[in-house]
Amino acid sequence: MRSRLLGLLLFVLLVLLAMAVMWPASSLAPWVSEVSNNHWRLASAEGRLWNGKGVLLARTGDSAIWHSAQNVRWEARWSELWRGRVGVEAGFDQGGALLMVGPEGLYIEQLDTTLGTALVGVLLPGALGRYGWAGTLQARGKDFNCAWKSRTCQGEIELLWRNAGVAELLGGELGDYRIRLAGEGQTLRVDLATLGGRLQIAGNGEVSANGVRFNGEAGATGPDAASLNNILRTIGRPGATPGRYTIDYRGSGF
Repeated sequence: MRSRLLGLLLFVLLVLLAMAVMWPASSLAPWVSEVSNNHWRLASAEGRLWNGKGVLLARTGDSAIWHSAQNVRWEARWSELWRGRVGVEAGFDQGGALLMVGPEGLYIEQLDTTLGTALVGVLLPGALGRYGWAGTLQARGKDFNCAWKSRTCQGEIELLWRNAGVAELLGGELGDYRIRLAGEGQTLRVDLATLGGRLQIAGNGEVSANGVRFNGEAGATGPDAASLNNILRTIGRPGATPGRYTIDYRGSGF
């Protein structure tokens, strides 16, 4: 009786594995829409669930127009099955990532890719996702992991935001910035520094289920500094140094 049950279980597992291998790449489309809160869409999917490619579309809101944001390809690595997880090697227009996915969580083994800031910006919570982010975002890191059940993360990721722009701030590019993300349990710490540009800003904050917090100081340089300072004056308050403004942002969490 026991051998029959084991045989039946093995048969069911083989059938499920065969189904997964045969599932088309388009099977991922509903999942992409769900995890991105309908801000991303996987289009022109080709291949299979375990080895395919497609185009990521992005939009800022339910009534906004979809636009092509990034070509993406992926391939599963089965060598990690004995550890109860599946490896996924993902490639983008520039760079890629090696991820491990299992019942306990997501593990980013390697990450070095450059994405359009608009693709990532739409995922920010609340009004932040509608600011009209521009530029390129290079993400680098390794050994970053998040647990599904406890919703905790550990590790660090560095973001280089180049040719940065925000539709809410007129005048073109603002500059280049470095953002460091550090997972500390249920809180994601954020450190921001300016590498160069007409908007000089530095500060730190955190993102958690309780909300988004950022405290920093900003100031403008260049020929159009006066107009940019007028905007900073409305969103911040005068700092201790003339021409510098204290920024204190609070927003809803994820």
